[in-house]
Amino acid sequence: MDNFSEEMNWLNTPQFPGQQLKKASIDNIRAVIKRQKRMKGYVFNAPIGTSSFNLDLSGTARILLGLAIFGETSGEVTPKPAATCCIPFTEVSSMQFKVNNEIVIDQVNPNFLSFGFNDNEYYYLPRPLSGTDQLTMTFTNTGSQTETVNVIIYYI
Repeated sequence: MDNFSEEMNWLNTPQFPGQQLKKASIDNIRAVIKRQKRMKGYVFNAPIGTSSFNLDLSGTARILLGLAIFGETSGEVTPKPAATCCIPFTEVSSMQFKVNNEIVIDQVNPNFLSFGFNDNEYYYLPRPLSGTDQLTMTFTNTGSQTETVNVIIYYI
């Protein structure tokens, strides 16, 4: 066996995952994969005052599923938490989220969209997308220092 692909077939492991199920064609498997959840992460520094950030998604994005968000202040947190995933916002007091000029979230404390208020993987905000969408987040930081904002967008 000169070829790795031939070796894999010999082991009854198809080169394209999923083909072993109901003898699906590669096109059928690609169609299934195309409808699977995807994620994209962003990190922003929200300075004191109001700041806006554009969130670029893949041109293949067709459905916005939702988002998850958490913050980190640039100062030292005492006592230091075991995981940084659940640090509440202390400086950013409100946020706005727009999808193609539609205000989806308006003047909401971002802590409501974090893991502390949500039992799910993300906050569900389904919206159709076209692949040329404009997603914008605006933060109002009324605190005394810059706060890091961690966002993850879920989409299909």
